[in-house]
Amino acid sequence: MIKTNKPSVLVTGATGFIGGRLAQRLVESGYLVKLLVRNRDKLAPSLCSACEIVQGDLADFAALVSSVRDVSIIYHCAANVNTWDSWDAYYATNVLGVKNLLNTIETEGPNLSRLVHLSTVDVYGFPADPCDEECDLTGRGFSYGETKLLGESLVTTLGDSLGIPYTILRPTNVIGPGSQFISRIGDELKSGIMLKVDGGRVNAGMLYIENLIDYMIWAAESPRSLGECYNVRDNYDVSWGEFLSRFRVAIEGRGRMVNLPFFAADAIAGVLEFVNHVSRSSREPLLHHLLVRIFGRTSGHSAEKIRQACGRLPMSDFNEAIECSVRWYQDEYLGR
Repeated sequence: MIKTNKPSVLVTGATGFIGGRLAQRLVESGYLVKLLVRNRDKLAPSLCSACEIVQGDLADFAALVSSVRDVSIIYHCAANVNTWDSWDAYYATNVLGVKNLLNTIETEGPNLSRLVHLSTVDVYGFPADPCDEECDLTGRGFSYGETKLLGESLVTTLGDSLGIPYTILRPTNVIGPGSQFISRIGDELKSGIMLKVDGGRVNAGMLYIENLIDYMIWAAESPRSLGECYNVRDNYDVSWGEFLSRFRVAIEGRGRMVNLPFFAADAIAGVLEFVNHVSRSSREPLLHHLLVRIFGRTSGHSAEKIRQACGRLPMSDFNEAIECSVRWYQDEYLGR
């Protein structure tokens, strides 16, 4: 057994983008790391050898019990983050999964010092103007945002009533090696069709994965973050237009860029969603209302609260974020 003065931690969702990179950083920093995963074959080999693996999911009571025992910190990253799925599928993971985890912590995790719950700025419902943590929460008609909001509410209500110490983080659009934004957008810029809404003028709300993880580790260990909820975004403003242009040039993309006004893009999305519904297809439409809002409504929400609280941790800038993202897309993603 390796001796360490770092606390023992559990990471859920380690086969995903954020959870996987978080787990790697924790291992590199000397933490004793336990992972709850549905399929260990999807884990990075380095994590399989360095972590205690519990195979199961958020509906598996025995796996949850084994996961939460003897850990000091839980990072809950597991979620259904698909851009197109059924309400039931979102609800099962983003709501019932959270409830199961909280109930298990109550009975099996009495020494927990912090639960860091990863939420999303989608809980604001894609308003036209940026939000801070005091703004109304709606989810506004999208199953992902609505179920993540319900999951947040469980963390606050059950956390307070059961005495579970928690911190909630609401990231914006996370980029970096492994990001679905990088892979999906890169494919369209490389040889497909990429949509710009209203000229790509809105704030893309970028958040580099390494910066997010710095905030997550701070949130787990700082007394100041106890019981708080924070928006998380990098401290620079980049529009979708600028991001797409930089990315396209860097990968020598030959895909078409199509610019549409918001109302036109939304109308086309409505038609394609209707066709999808009538045909009873489970495939994601080429364009739908959620995608229009991702690219046509601001994600430049205020993250001043967390910056003030943590004393402005050293952070990578946009140039480093885009360079690392491009390098991964070209060398690893395209090389698979």
